[in-house]
Amino acid sequence: MAVFTYKAMDAQGKDVNGTLEAASEKVASTRLREMGLRPYEIKEKAETGGGGLSFMKKGITPEELTLFTRQLATLLDAGLPLLRALNILQEQSENPKLKEMLTAVNSDVQGGSSFSDALSKHKKYFPTLYVSMVRAGEVGGVLDKVLNRLAEFAEKDAALRTKIKGAMTYPAVMAVIAIVVVSFLMIKIIPTFISMFEGMGVELPLPTKVVIVFSDFLVIYWWMILIGAIAFVFAFNWYDVPERGKMNVDKMRLKIPVFGDLILKVAVSRFTRTLATLITSGVPILQSIKIVKDTIGNEVLSKVMDEVTASISEGETISKPLHRSKVFPLMVVHMIAVGEETGALDNMLIKIADNYDLIVDETVAALSSLIEPLMILFMGGAVGMIVMAMFLPMFELINVVK
Repeated sequence: MAVFTYKAMDAQGKDVNGTLEAASEKVASTRLREMGLRPYEIKEKAETGGGGLSFMKKGITPEELTLFTRQLATLLDAGLPLLRALNILQEQSENPKLKEMLTAVNSDVQGGSSFSDALSKHKKYFPTLYVSMVRAGEVGGVLDKVLNRLAEFAEKDAALRTKIKGAMTYPAVMAVIAIVVVSFLMIKIIPTFISMFEGMGVELPLPTKVVIVFSDFLVIYWWMILIGAIAFVFAFNWYDVPERGKMNVDKMRLKIPVFGDLILKVAVSRFTRTLATLITSGVPILQSIKIVKDTIGNEVLSKVMDEVTASISEGETISKPLHRSKVFPLMVVHMIAVGEETGALDNMLIKIADNYDLIVDETVAALSSLIEPLMILFMGGAVGMIVMAMFLPMFELINVVK
């Protein structure tokens, strides 16, 4: 499809500029009139950068969607109709993809679709959680409040992800540097020492023999190691899906020393905040649990959500299956039970989420302070052992000369 720029007038007589995709100029004009606009100039947009770079077209980032949600909530709260608010956001958007999506949503809403149904056609950007909350907001007449909650949820979820990624970046970089340095020493430097040792005529110490064997293996079979690593990654990704072995992988993740505890804390934070946001927005409890199951990201915890669904269907509480699972911390289970008994489950869930966000922050900070010296010690120890193994034969040669 071609991209067209247009100038038109809206129902209030104001000028509107924008772009949209269409098969032809006539189709573009028809779509604009369906949107309630009267176009007076439509031009096909010239392509830049060549057709061969089409795969590099910019998409829509989570940050842009969060900003869109926040701005839409603000406009609705100010009393603007939904269509007028969507038009404003469409006009001011600098991202062609976002502008195109908003054009399609606007067109669907003008055609009689509900806002939630229009969003559901763009599942790549608006997951079930988003659409369900918007639908609940439309039914309850509190769409602006629901959108504000969605924006807050997205911002806190993004902040949590950023903290985790930040904590993992340093050890990952240090590990890569260590592998590169050790590989360079083994493949380029050690062979030089080996040729020198062959003319010495002395018995090589055990550490030196081990390093030489390892160096020879890397020099000769480096391609096997590379292929093996790639094969392992592909096999792991193939196995790590719900239809195969994701349950076993997720069980293993939760049992990893130190990191398993962090993974559980992050999952508890996401579970409680997501459920609280859905319940507060008016989404039915069973539907909320199903959405949480789809977004929690761990098969072990997803299975617990199935048990929670069965428990609620039978008239029981949420806390009982959580307690039976022995996965969730007891304090979390007790706080949820208190929230159910007092009728303030949503507030209790938010308190748990806020508390666990702080716990995750402290855990990440502690991990960072622990990992940094360990990685430096590991890297220094590996290089030091190689250097020591190479100099030991020289000490032996000095003793022979004496």
